Amino acid sequence: MEYLIDLVLILLATVLFGKLFKSFGLPEVVGQLMSGVILGPSILNIVQTGKIIGTFSEIGVIILMFIAGLESNLELLKKYLKPSLIVAFMGIIFPIAFMYIAGFFHGFSNIESLFIGIIFAATSVSISVEVLREMDELDSTEGITILGAAVADDVLSILALSFAVSFFGVSDGENNNIILTILLQIAFFIFVYIMYRIILRFLPIIINKFKFGITEFSMIVCLLLAYLAEETSLSTITGAFFAGIIFSQSDFKDKISNDFETVGYSIFIPVFFANVGLEMEISGILNHFIMFIIFTILAVVTKLLGSMLGAKMSNFNSISSLEIGAGMISRGEVGLIIAGIGLSSHLISEDYYSTIIASIIATTLIAPIILRKVILIKREH
Repeated sequence: MEYLIDLVLILLATVLFGKLFKSFGLPEVVGQLMSGVILGPSILNIVQTGKIIGTFSEIGVIILMFIAGLESNLELLKKYLKPSLIVAFMGIIFPIAFMYIAGFFHGFSNIESLFIGIIFAATSVSISVEVLREMDELDSTEGITILGAAVADDVLSILALSFAVSFFGVSDGENNNIILTILLQIAFFIFVYIMYRIILRFLPIIINKFKFGITEFSMIVCLLLAYLAEETSLSTITGAFFAGIIFSQSDFKDKISNDFETVGYSIFIPVFFANVGLEMEISGILNHFIMFIIFTILAVVTKLLGSMLGAKMSNFNSISSLEIGAGMISRGEVGLIIAGIGLSSHLISEDYYSTIIASIIATTLIAPIILRKVILIKREH
């Protein structure tokens, strides 16, 4: 039952450090991320990520992205679909190109260098979502573009991953066929659309006639779409986000939002933020310190500039483009997952795997600070 005291320590630390960092004018989520770094193997080493903590963390990010979808404006998402695609594409090209060059100069093979680029091409918007919510920017044109670009980024990054594993990786027994991956993802999005039409039409009947609790029903749909997204090689957060979009069009939106926030922020979401910090090990920084610094700087700069250029190409002004670029910096759990796949497929070496993980987490810690600062600058103009 040690996991119970681990949860107590995590919840206590996320509250205290969240409020402490907020008092210094920093995003509360950075304090929650740092609580994991402090409790974990990097500093105090009194809490380790494990099966139960990991499961709570996964549920937390699913709930967080469901809430993000719930609070999004579907019409604005449709309106800014094209800019989102451009931002996602440019935000992938820059990291792949420059991280490939960095890997090459560190003596890595062409395949290793390419895969490192793919790892850092991924975006995990879950951290940015928390900052956008805190700053009331989630439903702004910039916030909507970030969300749309993150979904597109997820699809493009997974396709790049599938291509790399199919052509260069050592099979682990799973089917890595890129054509099959594309077909499964198309089937997933068709299923999401069918669910959207069915739920909007029959939701009042389900709730009123069959006495089905709206929160319980929306949770079932959320977890189902998260599961199906993962089964089609997308991330769970993409499925959860689309589940939120579906229920954002219903008359029960406010009740669902209140209930999910109560459940999520009471335990699951804080555990997710802390778990990101728990993943960091100081050895990943000390063993290859120069590589860690270069990868972290390039990860931040290439994603920022690439996404910013994509926003400028879509006629956003400079400060809005900067906000969109900042919102795409975080790699979070998506980067960690892709790195793990690369290791198991022998596309990256164990020698520098921990350094890549440390760089991903460092990027995730830096991203919300930059995003909050940019939003404050925008409000001053």
